[in-house]
Amino acid sequence: MLVAVEKPRTRNTEAVSFKVEGERIPEWLLGIVREVYPTAKVEDGDDRIEISSTDWYKEMESRDTPARTLKIMRTAAGLTQKDLAKKLGIAFQNYNPLERGTRPITMQMAMRLADALGTSYEMFYKEK
Repeated sequence: MLVAVEKPRTRNTEAVSFKVEGERIPEWLLGIVREVYPTAKVEDGDDRIEISSTDWYKEMESRDTPARTLKIMRTAAGLTQKDLAKKLGIAFQNYNPLERGTRPITMQMAMRLADALGTSYEMFYKEK
């Protein structure tokens, strides 16, 4: 729900502009706003949808793999694959398949990755 008030400045008053937004705005507050600002716009918000129910979201979620997340996080941290492998204490040859998705990321490795990249292990490991 959204309540928007836009009142221009007049000779005797200052301009007023504010919004109140929430899942449910109490009736008493709506009453006050409507009484003081009769031109206030109140939108119910029924046109909103849960994003996780859209086809777009489902498609994006299916593309989101631990390997892809790992590459994004590593790149954002400004590390090369070799840098991150060294930080993890493993050989580059053992790291590279994790990022390519040809070797699964175990819970233990997810925790090490999270520690090295300063994030949650859940970024790289999903319970089945």
